[in-house]
Amino acid sequence: MSQRSSAGSSGLPSRSSQVGVPCRCWCGGEIRTYTSKTEENPCRRFYRCVVGVKEKKEKHMFRWVDDAVLEEIRMVESKQNQLLEDLKKMVTNNVELQKEMVKEMEEKMEKNMIEIIRQELMVAKESMEKSNKQRICVLFVLAVSMAWLYKKMI
Repeated sequence: MSQRSSAGSSGLPSRSSQVGVPCRCWCGGEIRTYTSKTEENPCRRFYRCVVGVKEKKEKHMFRWVDDAVLEEIRMVESKQNQLLEDLKKMVTNNVELQKEMVKEMEEKMEKNMIEIIRQELMVAKESMEKSNKQRICVLFVLAVSMAWLYKKMI
C-alpha cells in the first residue's frame, strides 16, 4: 500500500494527497474495504475511513479499489523504470571504471616489463664486459707466453 502526502508534523496525509492504495485517512482513522450496493456501482469495492462511515458530513477518505490499485501499479511501474535507468547508469559507470583500471594495470605492467628488460640488459652488458676483460687477459697471457717461448727458441 502506498501513500503520497505532504503531511505535516502529525505524519498523516492531507485530505487531497491520497495516491494509490490508502493506508490511513487524513484524520488518522483506519481504512477498510467495503462493497458498493448502489445502482450506479453495484458490487464495486472501495476503501473508506471507518470514521467517515459513521460521520457522513465530514470528507473522510474514500477511494475506489480499482482506481487505487491502478494508480499503485503505475507508481510501481514508474519506480521500476527509474530503477532500470539507475541500474543502466551504474553498469555503464562500472564498465568505464573497469576500463580505466585495466588501462592503469597495463601501464604499470608495461613500466615493470621495461624495468625488468633494462635490468636484464644491464646484467648482460656487465657479463659481456667481464667476458671481454677475461678474453683480453687470456690474449695477454697468450701473447706473453708466445713471446717468452719465442725468446727461448732464438
